[in-house]
Amino acid sequence: MTHEHPVLMANGEIGWQQWTNRAIYDKQGNLIEYQSVGRDITDRKETEIALQQREGELQDKTQNLEEVNTAVKVLLQKRQEENMQVEEKVMMNIRELVKPYLMKLKNGGLNSSQKTYVDIIDSNLDEIISSFTVRLSSGHLRLTPTEIKVANLVKQGKTNKDIAAMLHVSSRTAAFHRERIREKLGLKNKKTNLRSYLLSIN
Repeated sequence: MTHEHPVLMANGEIGWQQWTNRAIYDKQGNLIEYQSVGRDITDRKETEIALQQREGELQDKTQNLEEVNTAVKVLLQKRQEENMQVEEKVMMNIRELVKPYLMKLKNGGLNSSQKTYVDIIDSNLDEIISSFTVRLSSGHLRLTPTEIKVANLVKQGKTNKDIAAMLHVSSRTAAFHRERIREKLGLKNKKTNLRSYLLSIN
């Protein structure tokens, strides 16, 4: 039998010893004596203990990093959702609170100089909208920014699973956006392939 144990050394420090014990028998199988051989393993044991402590520290750091990584992902997803909400709100405000009045101005008997200014404003508003999302076409601004992103991914041949992973949403949410796009494009209950249709209108 071999065993290891700590020992109190002469200098008051804790050391380690390893002992191997053997039973010795005579020819008749009778126990004669025990032989014990011991050696100092303090250096090796201290190294093992240091490695175990280091491993424990690394495990703690790994766990902390995983927790931080999870928190960062949650914050990034929340930030993305907030950004998307802001984009949708800006686009909705431009479409519903600004564009209608620009149309009234255009039809209000403006002189050429005034009409030029209104056209510039209208063009700049379109530029602001396009800075948020890439539009499918000038006639499809009724799609939300999220729906436009989904539509662009559909055009690239991405599946609902791919879209969900890229936009950090569930596959069910991706499928919901796809159906909303079909509905808004007048493809609901039709056999028309959405990707083919999107490619044909752009």
